[in-house]
Amino acid sequence: MVKDDFLERVINVLQKHEKFEYIDFEININDGVLKIIYLIEPKFHILFNDKNHFKTREEGESYDIFGEACPGKFSFKDTFLLIDKNEVYIKIHDWLDSIWKEISTESPLSLLVEEQKNVEQICEKFDHIEGYFTTDELLKIDRKLDELKEEFGMEIKNMVRDPKLLEVELTKLNNDFETLKQTAPYLKRKGWIKSFTGRVLHNLSRLLKLQQKSILNSFSEEK
Repeated sequence: MVKDDFLERVINVLQKHEKFEYIDFEININDGVLKIIYLIEPKFHILFNDKNHFKTREEGESYDIFGEACPGKFSFKDTFLLIDKNEVYIKIHDWLDSIWKEISTESPLSLLVEEQKNVEQICEKFDHIEGYFTTDELLKIDRKLDELKEEFGMEIKNMVRDPKLLEVELTKLNNDFETLKQTAPYLKRKGWIKSFTGRVLHNLSRLLKLQQKSILNSFSEEK
């Protein structure tokens, strides 16, 4: 049977994490298996299986605690092996950090996959466009890119308070749009449109992430 002091320490880890409340979680213990579920998003869970029922390891004694965590530290689901009860508390804290990272900002991998899907769908509509841009078209492209860059820049300035981070984000934005201007005369229409669409979607994703961070930071300031 699992001792009460072990369960109390598990609960204590949940209570002390600054991003969550204890009531956000369901704890189940049955026959040496501990499972904690994040009730807001039940697919997020952590599980420990210990045939020794999480007793304190005696000197010279060895036993294994098998487990899995979703989300994991390095992938969406990690499996792991622990050799001491005290490692359970550390693993739970790491799992909580992984949940917060997952729900507070979209993972770069998922954003990249979504962007690529959107780019491919949009570019399919321009498969029939061939040839290079005319001089008049290039002048219009320059004007439109300046207008779009200004709109993105205003959004970034409204969301980023840190001067150094603001400078970094605006530099990224400027580099993207300068690249689009410089390549427009040399790329065929279809190729340039694909580059343009990808860069615009990438900047939109960055804006969404900055907006999420801005909202989360405002909540932190209120506490």
